[in-house]
Amino acid sequence: MKTHKKPTMQDVAREAGVSTATVSRVLAGFKGATTDETAERVREVAAQLGYVVNSVAASLRKERSSSVGLILADVANPFFGRLASGVEQTLSANGISVLLANSGNSVTEEERLLRLMAEKQVDAVIMASSAANGEHIRDAVARGMRIVLVDSELQDVDIDTVLIDNQLAAQKAVEHLLALGHREIAIVTGQLQASFDQERLAGYHAAFAQRGLKPPKKLTLNGDSTYEGGHSAVQALLGRPSKVTAVFATNNLMSTGAITAILEAGLRIPDDLSLIGFDDMEWYPIFKPAITAIAQPAYRLGQIAAQRLLERFAADAVLASARVILETEFIVRASTAAPRKS
Repeated sequence: MKTHKKPTMQDVAREAGVSTATVSRVLAGFKGATTDETAERVREVAAQLGYVVNSVAASLRKERSSSVGLILADVANPFFGRLASGVEQTLSANGISVLLANSGNSVTEEERLLRLMAEKQVDAVIMASSAANGEHIRDAVARGMRIVLVDSELQDVDIDTVLIDNQLAAQKAVEHLLALGHREIAIVTGQLQASFDQERLAGYHAAFAQRGLKPPKKLTLNGDSTYEGGHSAVQALLGRPSKVTAVFATNNLMSTGAITAILEAGLRIPDDLSLIGFDDMEWYPIFKPAITAIAQPAYRLGQIAAQRLLERFAADAVLASARVILETEFIVRASTAAPRKS
């Protein structure tokens, strides 16, 4: 008696002329995994052979590319370099390679890179997003892509997130300046599209509100998250009539730009202007004066994001999403002091 062998994913792949990974992703509904023409051919071959599509989910879990995408907002920023080290060292120790990509703080570039990661058929993506609403991330998650957000978050989406309490960290920094007697405190922010930028500005406002004060007008400056942006913003601030006595820059590149602008103007830190940076740099303690800063656990952020993915890869059942918040350290050094009396 002749028996009919049940068609397998390998049979579909062979007949369609593609890899089994492509078959699994096409039949699981991953968009962008291949061209529309190839996807249609895979579906036609599967139907002709009678391949049972509902077995794809189990097959997909077994077939892994052993690669993870890492999309960072700015690879030139030392903070992201330390974060990337945490991701890469954790995953490489488990036989998983990392595909690093730089979005340049561009949401449009993030969208393109997510499509590229789907084409590369990575097992998951870790990303530090600059997006406020993150529709491209929501769409990728809806298509079945595993994503862990690090250093930023999105509301109302089932996704793992590893971050710090940005609002609380910024609030502590500004409270320190207020306690010293400063009231005209400038804040240099990014473009305010990412959650961490918005939260750090919220912390600035919260510090004033806690003392029953209103933040000074026209002292919220856009530093574009870059050295050049921080330099230009503070340079412009110092070029206009102002009683500003302190500057709080919300990332390390803008802090460095702010320091340069202050020194170029012939002013002294903290005699003329106190300064606080967000992200501690290796040279901050040895700079004259040593820079007061908020230290983030950058390496640990990347490490925990990678560990979360490893847990998902190993789990037989679907894990509930987690929101992990790590502590920061506020390090008071010599760049902050009471404002000089006029």
